[in-house]
Amino acid sequence: MRTSEEIYHRVRWDPRFDPARFVLGIALRGRPPKRVPLASFVPGGEIPWHRIVFVEADGELVWDRATGVDRIDSSDAGRVLDPRRLRAPFFTAKAPYAWDGLAWSPVRSIHDGHYGDSRLRVLTWNVLWDRYDRDRIDTASRRPRLVSELERAEADVIALQEVEGTLLKLLLAAPWIRSNYVVSEVSDRSIDVNGLLLLSRVPVRESGFHALGSHKGVVAFVVETAAGPVTIATTHLTSDHHAQGPALRDTELAALNDGLSDVDIPVVLLGDFNDGTALPADTLHLTDVWTETHGVDDQTPTFDPVGNPLAAVSSLTGRPSRLDRVLTRSLRPVHASLLRAPVSDHYGVEAELLVGKDDSAVLDSPATTRTAVAWLSPVDQPVVDSLRRSHDP
Repeated sequence: MRTSEEIYHRVRWDPRFDPARFVLGIALRGRPPKRVPLASFVPGGEIPWHRIVFVEADGELVWDRATGVDRIDSSDAGRVLDPRRLRAPFFTAKAPYAWDGLAWSPVRSIHDGHYGDSRLRVLTWNVLWDRYDRDRIDTASRRPRLVSELERAEADVIALQEVEGTLLKLLLAAPWIRSNYVVSEVSDRSIDVNGLLLLSRVPVRESGFHALGSHKGVVAFVVETAAGPVTIATTHLTSDHHAQGPALRDTELAALNDGLSDVDIPVVLLGDFNDGTALPADTLHLTDVWTETHGVDDQTPTFDPVGNPLAAVSSLTGRPSRLDRVLTRSLRPVHASLLRAPVSDHYGVEAELLVGKDDSAVLDSPATTRTAVAWLSPVDQPVVDSLRRSHDP
């Protein structure tokens, strides 16, 4: 019989196993063992190896200290059905969670078939944590309004940054999230480390995490869209509040580029890049959805100390900047807009991407590498008419 340490490393590094589908039983004094996702276990951390008393995969017991059971090689439980897209060593497998009617439980499988139509609607929002300027940002009233804004957005995938344990509890208790979304994290303690959270109503095939620093990282889902799997990830890079902010961002972007270059399916990367230049998209060889849909000259800020009082509280320079971005590879941008509700120091950025076959509603003529696509509301029509008249001969 192998040791618990040997079983852990076998599952963690053998590509034939999916770590996200394994659970460790941790012995507790005077109580039944606690079930902990294998992907959340930290070797050499607070829990010693001898306290692991059993290992389950897909609900099946595959290793048990007390009885000597060791069936990890003879059982099909926990075996990879499809090759992982979020590969080690860059990504560490994590368990996504869904509400089962009683609790948030690890997702073991997805529904058969594909989700939705040819459009994928995504939303990213830095939601302003309560670590600084607590007496000036009215967090108690902001958070419920934020949850309402997220519900109204009806995005297929939501990426949040600066999430704290109290906000996580509020989100996980929301009926609309419980009934429709899979989430990347349910632990207060874990969310407080980097503040990153993904929510998806598109079926989630796998989840992964990579640490970019002590409090920085990237959280990713592989979701099953109408056209097949797509990787959707969120990150939050170091700001200029840190003395070495620009240099650290360069290092973080380089790491992201290395990790995402190994992903062989379409990619959507959302988050707060803390950089108002085109550097993130250029370094990562990704398309900036806002630039594609609004043009290179449009620098509409997502962090605006002039127009947003919450941004004025934390701004170092008072300058508006476009810090929050939706970047993509191999998907066509259709639309991008801001959510300007005064619930954070950042505005939310929502985008619509074409993931299936082209349709006539997207373009009147075939797209080229120089095509910029923008959807205009009726209130914009007078502006369009004026521009047309100014260019008439």
